[in-house]
Amino acid sequence: MVRWWLAIGFALVFATTFGCAAAELSPTAVSASPFTPQPPATPIATAGATVTVTATAVLTASPEPTSTALPTPTPCAQPGRVETGTFPSLTAGPMAYRVYLPPCYGLDGRTYPTLYLLPGNIHSEAIWDELGVDETAEAGIVAESLPPLLMVLPAGGQIANNSSGGPGSYESVIMNDLIPYVEQTYCAWADPAGRAIGGVSRGGYWALEIAFRFPEQFASVGGHSAALLDQYAWPAVNPQHTGLSQNLGDLRIYLDIGANDYVINNIRQLHVDMETAVPPIPHTWVLNEGRHEDSYWQTHIPDYLAWYSEPWSMLRHDYPDCLH
Repeated sequence: MVRWWLAIGFALVFATTFGCAAAELSPTAVSASPFTPQPPATPIATAGATVTVTATAVLTASPEPTSTALPTPTPCAQPGRVETGTFPSLTAGPMAYRVYLPPCYGLDGRTYPTLYLLPGNIHSEAIWDELGVDETAEAGIVAESLPPLLMVLPAGGQIANNSSGGPGSYESVIMNDLIPYVEQTYCAWADPAGRAIGGVSRGGYWALEIAFRFPEQFASVGGHSAALLDQYAWPAVNPQHTGLSQNLGDLRIYLDIGANDYVINNIRQLHVDMETAVPPIPHTWVLNEGRHEDSYWQTHIPDYLAWYSEPWSMLRHDYPDCLH
C-alpha cells in the first residue's frame, strides 16, 4: 500500500516539474511587418551621367497581425477628364485655359504634381489637348507607368506674342495669375517640387524664360522646339543668356528639336553653351528627326511626360493633403 502511494507521488512530481520546464522552453513567434515602400530615388544629373541616391528601408518587428482580413478596396473606375474655363489676370484680363484632371481626381484627398504646358504663337489653349497629351497621360496613369498628375494648358494670346519677358509680360500672367489661381482652385501640389513647366515653339521660349528667371519655383522645365527668335529680348530675360548667367540650382532642363526644324540654330547653340560652360550646366539634349510641326510634338509626347514625371512618386500617400 505504501509503495502504491509513493509511486503516485513520484509520478505527480515528475509531471509537474518537467511539464513546466517544457512550457518555458517553447519559442514565442515574432513576425517582421512589411516595410513601407520608399519614394522613387531622385536622379541627380551631371554632365554626361546620372547619379542616383537610393533611400535605405529599415525593418522593424511588430506583433502578430490579427486574423481578421480587411476587405480589398474597390478600384475607382472614374476616368480622367479635361475641363475648360477662364482665369482672372491682372496683367492681361481674363484668359482661357484647359486642365486635365486624372482618373479618380480628388477621391483620396491628396494633392497632385502639376505640369504647365504653354502653346506656340499660332496656337490656342487647345493645342496640347489636340495633340493628345491627355489621352497619353491617361493611358500611362492607368498602366501605372506615370503618376496621377494635373496638366494645365493656358492660352497665350496677344501678350505672349507681343512681350519678351519680365514684369508685365506673359511671365507675369503665369507666375502672378495662373499658378496662384490653379493652386487655390484645384488639388495642385503647391510646392516647387510639384511644379513643372514646358512649351512648344514660342511656348518653349516662355517656359525657358520663366523657369530660368525663377528656377527655385520649378522642379523641371522643357523647351520643345523652343523658338529662341525674340530680337527684342534683352539679356536679363533672354533664355540664351539667363540659361548661362543664372544660378539654376537643381532645375531639371530638357531641350529637344527636330533636325530639320527651321528654328534649330539658337536652341542648339544654347545646348552647346551649356555643355561647354565651366562647370557644365546639366541638361538633357535630344535631337530627333522631324520638323517644326504638330506631328513632331505629337510623336514625342510620351517622351515628354515620362521625363517630367521622373521625380514624382507613384505612391499617393507621399503627397500632401488637399485642403480645398
